[in-house]
Amino acid sequence: MQESNRSIDNREVRLERVSFSDFCERLCAVHSNWALDRPDGQAFDARFRQERIGDVGFTDVNVGFGLSGHRTSTHIRHLSDTFYGVILMLAGGQRLVQDGQEVLLEPGDLSVWDASRPCEFSSTGSVRQISVLIPHNKLRLYSSSIEDVCAQRISGRSGLGLLLASHLQALSEVLPWSDEAEKLSTEAATLDLISAAIRPDKAGDFKSSIHKTMHRRIQDYIVNNLRDPDLSPGKIAGAFGISPRYLHKLFEATEYTVSEWILRRRLMACYSSLKDPALNHMTITEIAFNWGFSSAPYFSRVYRQQFDHTPSDTRQLQVGEKCK
Repeated sequence: MQESNRSIDNREVRLERVSFSDFCERLCAVHSNWALDRPDGQAFDARFRQERIGDVGFTDVNVGFGLSGHRTSTHIRHLSDTFYGVILMLAGGQRLVQDGQEVLLEPGDLSVWDASRPCEFSSTGSVRQISVLIPHNKLRLYSSSIEDVCAQRISGRSGLGLLLASHLQALSEVLPWSDEAEKLSTEAATLDLISAAIRPDKAGDFKSSIHKTMHRRIQDYIVNNLRDPDLSPGKIAGAFGISPRYLHKLFEATEYTVSEWILRRRLMACYSSLKDPALNHMTITEIAFNWGFSSAPYFSRVYRQQFDHTPSDTRQLQVGEKCK
């Protein structure tokens, strides 16, 4: 095993034929903790360079083999990561998945991932990428809906994406030679360019179909879990590995909020059960509790608001229709 540091300021580390555990330790030190899958092979080569630009982290990483890893909700709960990672691929290809969205990145592509939410990545061969790690509160000052571009491809070959890609590559060359004052003056310019290049409205066209697909999947999940009295936006978001904020955004363009949609589906299920003669052996309260309600008075109130009559009236209507 050989490890050598070759940098004017010792911020660059080259790993040559090291063990996988040593590689994992180095990678997680610069890119936060990941559960990494061990690839085939006995020795691994990589190069890491890490810099600070004010509150922003900057890394240039070259991994000489295929690699995959993930961060689950359980994993993240043990961490305190509240940053966004902005990726520029320089060589090789990488698959990135977050919030049920998947993107395949090639050289020249940019993308974003959120360290506070489950995520996964994989590559089949050697890759080189630049990453800018930005605290949530820092980037949200520039862009309030940054979640909308997570795991999306942003071209670094034209327009503002090209400006950002060129800027990041230039930073990789000059930062090792820059003093602290120069690095601090670079922070605002870097955040300005990132904000302009990855602004959420650029993702609108290719996000709409993804949003619709995710919305349908969540609706199906709700219908299949209506009987769970603990069903809530937080639990739904956790099941899909997305943030509650993103979940609420998915429902913004619809007639109902998440909680309203859950309530409406439960009321419709109760209405069908109350009209079903095969369920006459169940009391109204039993039916309500069977569909996830936990308070009989609350159920009666919202039922009347929805149908303009009481649950008892619905059951009487069933009896009357049967007599006819």
